[in-house]
Amino acid sequence: MIESGQVSDVKANVSQQLGPLVAIEGNEFVIDGKRFGRRQYHKRSDLEIVPRPADPASWDSQLLVLASPLELEREVPDESETFSYLSPTMARILRRIAEVDTAQTQRGFVLLLGPTGCGKTTMAKTYCRLANQPCTELTFSGDTALSDFFTSVELVRENDVQTSTLTVPGPAVDAMLRGKKLLLNEINMLPPDLLNVFSQAMDTGRVVLSGTERGNVEIQVHKEFGLIGTANPNYVGTLDMGRAFERRFGRGLGFIEMDFLPIEEEARAIGHEFARERLFAQNRIVVDPAICTRLAELANALRRDEQIGNVMRSRLSTRALVSWLGLAQITGLPLVEVLEQALLTTAPSDARQQAIDRSRQALGNLRLDLAGTEKLRPYRVTWPSLQPGEAVALDRILPPIRHPDPPSPPRRTSVVHRVRFVRRFPDGRKALIAEPMLAENGRRYGLGLRIRAYDSQGRQITDPAQIEEIASLLRDEDGLNVPGALGRKLRPSELLPCLTRHAVTALELVEAALLLGRPAFIAGPTGAGKSSLARTLAYLRGRPVIELGFTGETAKTDLSAVRRLIGGVTRWQTQAFLEAVSQGDTIIANEYNLAYPDVHSLLNGLFDKGARFVLPDGRVYDVHPSSRILATGYLEGPGVKPLNEGVENRFGAIVSLGYPPIADEVAILRYVSPGADPGSIERCVRLVDYCRRLASGQADPAALAGLSRASQEALRQAARRAALSTAELVALARVGNGPDFAERLRLGILDGAPERVRKILEPVLLQYGLG
Repeated sequence: MIESGQVSDVKANVSQQLGPLVAIEGNEFVIDGKRFGRRQYHKRSDLEIVPRPADPASWDSQLLVLASPLELEREVPDESETFSYLSPTMARILRRIAEVDTAQTQRGFVLLLGPTGCGKTTMAKTYCRLANQPCTELTFSGDTALSDFFTSVELVRENDVQTSTLTVPGPAVDAMLRGKKLLLNEINMLPPDLLNVFSQAMDTGRVVLSGTERGNVEIQVHKEFGLIGTANPNYVGTLDMGRAFERRFGRGLGFIEMDFLPIEEEARAIGHEFARERLFAQNRIVVDPAICTRLAELANALRRDEQIGNVMRSRLSTRALVSWLGLAQITGLPLVEVLEQALLTTAPSDARQQAIDRSRQALGNLRLDLAGTEKLRPYRVTWPSLQPGEAVALDRILPPIRHPDPPSPPRRTSVVHRVRFVRRFPDGRKALIAEPMLAENGRRYGLGLRIRAYDSQGRQITDPAQIEEIASLLRDEDGLNVPGALGRKLRPSELLPCLTRHAVTALELVEAALLLGRPAFIAGPTGAGKSSLARTLAYLRGRPVIELGFTGETAKTDLSAVRRLIGGVTRWQTQAFLEAVSQGDTIIANEYNLAYPDVHSLLNGLFDKGARFVLPDGRVYDVHPSSRILATGYLEGPGVKPLNEGVENRFGAIVSLGYPPIADEVAILRYVSPGADPGSIERCVRLVDYCRRLASGQADPAALAGLSRASQEALRQAARRAALSTAELVALARVGNGPDFAERLRLGILDGAPERVRKILEPVLLQYGLG
């Protein structure tokens, strides 16, 4: 029997060695020989409830509805969110945090400042786990408002008729009341004036709130409350916090500058983090420590390089090194190939080439253990080994045999499928059309439709293609087109028409990033097949998909939650993006970097250790382990916004998908249009390829030698008309199957062209046999 006042033994009374200098020993943790107490939680309170009649219905008590202190223990970060190995450098940082947090004269306010991917957020959570402190994590962006985390004015219902507005405390105020550590990621993306809301709490330990349901009130900040901010210095979208705010943390005290670990420590750290990845832990795959050391040495040299160091620091972070090893282990590719194709994609070309050349000198053709790669093969799509100019149908590709993630949770439960219609077809088929009636908050509502079909012999039809054909007839002929639940199964018509070596190279790396549980970014020009490639991967892996398009007006609230008036009161309602990541869908975010960096910062919290998002009303949404994000976008062009370095660093792979090489593009068009003349297709592709290079400034300068500036511009203008995308060529091939293809291409290039452009284009078309 548990006596009053007995403490919980779930997390408080554990012992664990976390490195040469750090250990948890029961109710204490030790760092470099110094002991600190761990927070204790009582399973039962010593408070005795005074027996008396129940309060009148009109009374509203604060004391009787308070949560038990024991519930706070559930908010202590667990082992999966923290570092499993702590090096001496990490131990020194943790000791400083502990000393500040436990100092009698200094409230526990800490700022961790350092480059992305060096472990700031995980370090803060590691401290909370060592100290057994609950933690609320918030990620800021430039469009964050006070209503997102501090207080918001809501419309509430006082009785069945009247409504009124009240100030409702947010998760930051809850942390102050209950004594939680408030982890503020990207604190320097928040406008400095908003940071001042914490100043009074830091100075006096009290906060005043006006207009709450109990009037104007004052809160005494709990003694265990602490603020841990993280900041990436001088990155895209960040702001100057101001010297006054920095002083509140105190240099030499809570103002802690972090950097990447020394080579030996970083090598050991990335080896530990690699082994903790779910896929590798399940299969007991580890990386050779000598390889970790070589990678850490190379990364350190590139980060410190006077010419390219600033570019490499964000792209070769400790986090990126773990991803680098993971991609190489899953694909079996040489480490330098992975670096070139998935990690340095967005780096300036000169810095990128210099880094690759030095990496090739340091690593050669080094690969990770091929036996480990073979052990992981059941988790992967069976990708074909193709030669240039070879195309293969998608229905010949075998899906994965095993999945590393737990199954997705069930969708919203239908109360009943109410049969509404029967549809009989001339060929004898019959379809029953039912409406799923879903339950929520005591009501039922219809969402989507469900079809059960039978052939002319009365046998149930199970072929997805036939069911889709019937659904299409119901939409087109009977108007049965209604909103349905999130998450759809993809149709073959939405995918790549076939696979080539060019596509498989990109697919293997993107799939590897997804197997690591990371988002992936597919970058390339319009019409290169980025979205189709993302859909193809989701289709082959059997994942439900939702697809979103980003614009310059996309806001973070479009993806997370928005305040709406529902039933006469305001409530925070989750958006489709957040619902999808919490239920295990694959999200394809098209034109991702047309949105501003503020929007991108949402990924920081969703794909860090812990993988959760806190709504302004305090609700927490966890990312489902099988949820994945595939982002697509251009690297440059009209409306393109720079990726914040911290966000870019969280992508497991950034894969460039340009237009296919000539041989592969010819193979695609011949697959789509088998009746077309092979020689004519090749001539068309060569013409388009030449015009693409000319329009983008990549053509041989000798081709423009001797031309005046006006003539060069006229030639480029003509080339832009003929620089069709792969998607446009595929569409022409599908419509113009046979000899029509070349003629349609010629008409498409010349139609509507100015006379001076036609004069340039017609001889070129004739030269390529398209006259």
